[in-house]
Amino acid sequence: MSAAKGKFDLTQGPILQRLITLSLPIMATSFMQMAFNLADMFWLSRLSDGSVAAAGTAGQFLWLSMAFIFIARMGAEIGVSQKMGEGDVDAAKKFAQNALFLAAVMGVAYGAAMIVFRQPLIAFFNIDDAQVVLESEQYLAFTAIAFPAFFMHHVITGAFNGFGNTRLPFYINSFGLALNIAITPVFIFVLDMGIIGAAVGTVIASVVNLGLKLWAIKRYKNRPFKTFRFFFKPEKVYIKQIFKWGVPVAIESALFTILFMVVSRLIATFGVGALAAQRVGSQVESLSWMMAGGFASAVTAFMGQNYGAKKYGRLREGYKISIIAMAIYGVFITFVLFFFANPLIAIFLDDPEAVAIGGNYLRIFALTQVLACMEGVAAGAFRGKGKTVNPTIVSVTSNVLRVIFAYALARTALGLDGIWIGIAISVTIRSVWMLVWYKFNARKLPKDDEMHTAST
Repeated sequence: MSAAKGKFDLTQGPILQRLITLSLPIMATSFMQMAFNLADMFWLSRLSDGSVAAAGTAGQFLWLSMAFIFIARMGAEIGVSQKMGEGDVDAAKKFAQNALFLAAVMGVAYGAAMIVFRQPLIAFFNIDDAQVVLESEQYLAFTAIAFPAFFMHHVITGAFNGFGNTRLPFYINSFGLALNIAITPVFIFVLDMGIIGAAVGTVIASVVNLGLKLWAIKRYKNRPFKTFRFFFKPEKVYIKQIFKWGVPVAIESALFTILFMVVSRLIATFGVGALAAQRVGSQVESLSWMMAGGFASAVTAFMGQNYGAKKYGRLREGYKISIIAMAIYGVFITFVLFFFANPLIAIFLDDPEAVAIGGNYLRIFALTQVLACMEGVAAGAFRGKGKTVNPTIVSVTSNVLRVIFAYALARTALGLDGIWIGIAISVTIRSVWMLVWYKFNARKLPKDDEMHTAST
């Protein structure tokens, strides 16, 4: 019997209602994050396109940090959801506690590494603009101070998601992002701190976010566990399982970011304007992948609880509903990105050439959105069942192809557009592969006709 109660029990009740209730706060959080990223770029663009390029360059190491965050977060999200589904609350709590411990250790280590090695890390991109290089180093060094808090609050979010309470993380994340949006222009312009001001705003917001989540997991009435310890002796059996679940996802995320950096180095050869266009274009495109990623997290929690409770018919029905929902969303995003590409880019960049580059980026990637949104459901379903290796194999392979296609097509008459086309081809391959593989994998689930009649 599931340990989660009432509205947080994902093994009972109408499936569509449960998925919507679970996914909307996560997707809204993703939207808030996207809104902050776009607001950040908007303020930085008032300084110069170079500042946008600098934040985008240093920001790739923030993306890289997600690889290490995923080790701990997957441990909390999968461990809590499956053990709650099984009815073992104590084991669920131990997964969350040990994951938070790992997050604290890795956050400190990663932040320190970014500060110490910021110069060679930024030098990798071979940017031919001394001011952009300097601002990139500054932004990375100051943002790195927030990494311990950033790592830890992601893990607490994972624990709440696995429990089925996605609303509280949304409220706290929304407050933190709103705070960040409000104070960033003060630091940038009023206090005349420039790009460093944007980093300082991020640090303050991350620390506040963590403080609120630490309080929530200890005191909030709808918390996953009645008691929760911050200081304890880490337990090897839980640490080992967390790494088993999390390392494949970490490898997938790390290689994605590293290979993205390799492609960014190639883009840098086309000038600072191309880098700025890529930064803005990828953030606008996040209207799709951040939302799809948020829904995928909801699918992971839903699948985890029902897999732990052995309700296989509910797994199938939930997957089917999720695929349809994200396909519809993908069609909407395709329309927006394709037909409003240049106006969206022009909000953040003034240079007509950069706007044209970013517009081409969005129109090309618009054609991949439907499959990419559906792919997120398959990846989330794999992870909810504890099968984190499968998505990693697909993602790593397709991301290697991304680099190969990008470099090959960039050498043709397509030039910069060849890079966008090469990446789009790899995204399509990844999406189709993931969807087909999950379809065959799902056939191995035991039949459970009794639960298959659950209302949608």
